[in-house]
Amino acid sequence: MLGFFGPIYEHLAGMLRKQQGQLAYDTIDRVNAWFTPFVLVAMTLAISCKQYFGQPLKCWTPREFSGSWDGYVHDFCFIENTYFVPNGTEVTDQVRGDRHINYYRWVPLVLLLQAAMFIIPYNIWNIFHKKTNINLKGCLRFFEGAMKKQEAGQACEAFSREIWGKLIEARKSTNKFYGCQATINFFLLKLGFLINCILQMVLLKHFLDVDDYFWGFFHLWNVEFKGTAEKEDSIFPRVVLCDFKVRNFGQQQQHTVSCIMILNMIIEKLYICFYFWLIFVFVLTAAGMMNFGFQLLFRRHSLIPTNLNNKRSMNPTRSHRFIRKYLNFDGVLLLTFVDAQFGAYRTSQVIDGLIERFVAEQQPDSSTVTSLNEESPERYVTFNADTIPMDRMKRKTHTLLDEVDSSSARPSAPSAVEEKKEM
Repeated sequence: MLGFFGPIYEHLAGMLRKQQGQLAYDTIDRVNAWFTPFVLVAMTLAISCKQYFGQPLKCWTPREFSGSWDGYVHDFCFIENTYFVPNGTEVTDQVRGDRHINYYRWVPLVLLLQAAMFIIPYNIWNIFHKKTNINLKGCLRFFEGAMKKQEAGQACEAFSREIWGKLIEARKSTNKFYGCQATINFFLLKLGFLINCILQMVLLKHFLDVDDYFWGFFHLWNVEFKGTAEKEDSIFPRVVLCDFKVRNFGQQQQHTVSCIMILNMIIEKLYICFYFWLIFVFVLTAAGMMNFGFQLLFRRHSLIPTNLNNKRSMNPTRSHRFIRKYLNFDGVLLLTFVDAQFGAYRTSQVIDGLIERFVAEQQPDSSTVTSLNEESPERYVTFNADTIPMDRMKRKTHTLLDEVDSSSARPSAPSAVEEKKEM
């Protein structure tokens, strides 16, 4: 058993150990590509030990069978097909042919296949994301290495300089998808997880030979609440029948024995839990994917872990341009991973470095604020066309500075003492 499953088990375990320390990992990735296959591999090992080193099945043999015959019957019924007949049903040849149960011998191999199916989407993403302009894993490893070799402030500055170069390269590219390649791959990864959950359901349906995809709900109701597992056709029967023939003095005698499927009690709990876990993972992945997609399309500023308007030399117009034109989709996605792995404070320091380079490239325009105080250039008033009356909008030569000058040159109202003197 170990010689057959050993290489597969070691390969999957090595992949899981490697993925455990990945930086470009969110909660959905960990649930799909690490936690679920880890549990499946652990269950494979447990069931394999029970099958090949324990007693998966125990049969009630005739009284005349000795100890060696008992062992033969147990092993024979395990490697050959058993069949399930509900209580009160007559055992006929048709029943023997229609109700064969043989899936339990393949459970360890199928569990390893299911664990591999959960890892495949992440490994495919791992191949394609290296070809993108902003390599999420490469950038995060660069920042992690800089944090170990330099002081935190210097590491954030070096990381900002590295990311800014990639953002400018994407901005100057003629390929309109150059600034969102990492984001597209990120959503394709989540889509791969959803497709995997659907394929897992299809595999379970055909492997267990059930009629529909809602078998988990019906079986849980019949077994746990109604207790009719042995009266009706059960997916995981606990008591089965086994036929075998014995040669005695040149004549064959057929025996039918009743066997208890101890292993099926374990497999039943495993697959019932796994069935509902698949539903949970599908809903979690779909909800997380739609929520992140909505924020990325319509509320991209909410993914930035700091208020850009509070930064020096920034205002709503510049913040909007910085997020939409410079960070783009890939930059926002990278900052969300930086925030998740290194915290909001370090992310804010990285954003400060990016904003410093962004402001240095800006040129004064109509949307840029105008200084009213030469000694304090950081004090600005923003023009907002929505708040200016229509009569002022028509006078194009009228500026805010003219209003300030006219108000300062306007004579003040005479005081009460001066009015009395004039009278």
